[in-house]
Amino acid sequence: MERPSPAEAFWRLSMERRSTRLFQETPVPPDVIRRLVHAAIQAPTSCNRQLWHFVIVTDPAVKARMSRLGDDEAQSYLYDAPAIIAVFYDTTMESRNPCCTPVITAGMAIYGLLLAAEAEGLGAIYLGGIRSPRGVAAALHAPEHLQNFGLVCLGYRDDEPAVPERRSVDEVISFNAVGGADKLCHPDIRPHVWKLRQLADFREKILWYKGIGIDGKTLHVNPDPRFSPKFRYMIDRLGMLIARRKKPAALDIFSHNADLALQLLNACAPDIGALYAYDLTEGIADFMRQRLRGIVNSDAIAFLVNPDDAAIRIPLPDNSIDVISCYERLGHFEDPLPLAREMHRVLKPDGTAMVVVSNRFYPHLYRYRRTLRKNYALGRNWDYGPERKFEPKEAATLFQHAGFRIRSLTGLEPATVKVVSTAERLCRKLRWHGLGDWIIDWRDQRFATQSWSRYVSKTLVYELEKR
Repeated sequence: MERPSPAEAFWRLSMERRSTRLFQETPVPPDVIRRLVHAAIQAPTSCNRQLWHFVIVTDPAVKARMSRLGDDEAQSYLYDAPAIIAVFYDTTMESRNPCCTPVITAGMAIYGLLLAAEAEGLGAIYLGGIRSPRGVAAALHAPEHLQNFGLVCLGYRDDEPAVPERRSVDEVISFNAVGGADKLCHPDIRPHVWKLRQLADFREKILWYKGIGIDGKTLHVNPDPRFSPKFRYMIDRLGMLIARRKKPAALDIFSHNADLALQLLNACAPDIGALYAYDLTEGIADFMRQRLRGIVNSDAIAFLVNPDDAAIRIPLPDNSIDVISCYERLGHFEDPLPLAREMHRVLKPDGTAMVVVSNRFYPHLYRYRRTLRKNYALGRNWDYGPERKFEPKEAATLFQHAGFRIRSLTGLEPATVKVVSTAERLCRKLRWHGLGDWIIDWRDQRFATQSWSRYVSKTLVYELEKR
């Protein structure tokens, strides 16, 4: 068999490298790790200083200490990977360099580690979302002159990561002057600064990054809300709406990772006539196809893509859908009326749309503090994008202008539940477990309400029909 040329080998390696988030328990041999580090230190450095240091962590106790002090206890693969390489660099000689050469130097070494791991048949992922690199340094007893630049989790791969689309070369290249480099996203939570194509690109890229698993959790930091009481309530209600009809057509708006569509199939597949998952880009649709392949019948869900990057258009005929679900998607838009009107257009005259929005009247203390400081950074929305919240009267006006009539309004997680949850945690600290259990039962029975407290609930659930 003819060996590939060096160029062919390089391109194959760079194209096949994927970030791995699931690892086998098999330990990585020390000589293999030494070869990886040997590859990393072939990277160039500023002034040929070569001031790296790599710490190999295999002891579970050290991993736990590093995770705790680094304030990064939520990322499971930090514990699951058989080996972790902590990358350090002495920044004291280059701390004032305007091109941040220590950062660039460490980054080139890390990329060398990742490529070498792929060449050795290993899986790896760079972990740069550590909240406290100084905590990692303290956990590993690093001297003050060494700065931590993240971790590389390493092991034998136990997954088959999906292949995301890369931007085309024409999209990222220009000659002699910067040209055509339009802003692709905004670090701003306010929807009015985002264009539709920017929102679409943001949602697609973050979806492929997060690595959402079938077990209901992202393989990154934030737990997926699939098993939250709010998500379960929506699945139950949609299941009831579907069961009342004979083989209805159902549409999920901005399905993203296809969670809701998948759970609907699990709950009531025999009762559904057709199920559509609609989102903004072909890349998102491709993620859903790859993720659900082998789990459900490929013909069970039809994946729809918005045909216009400047306007919302659901590619379905008028009056063709019996049940529509829209799970906190209207909040992406400063003016959600075009999306609401599209939902109205495709809904049958006797159909039902179930729309979930966040309530502005709920005591979001974190948001209020940021608003007072005029801090509009994405913050906790780093993986969600722009978001606005709705007053009940504002939402009612929106639906009226779109042509809907509100059949029912339910509040989920009223403010009283939040107060009671605080009391329950206090009982646990005082070891009053009997009272704590009683409080939990009381809270769960009042999670969904149609009384006055729905107007101060965290989430508003509207069931709509055509006027």
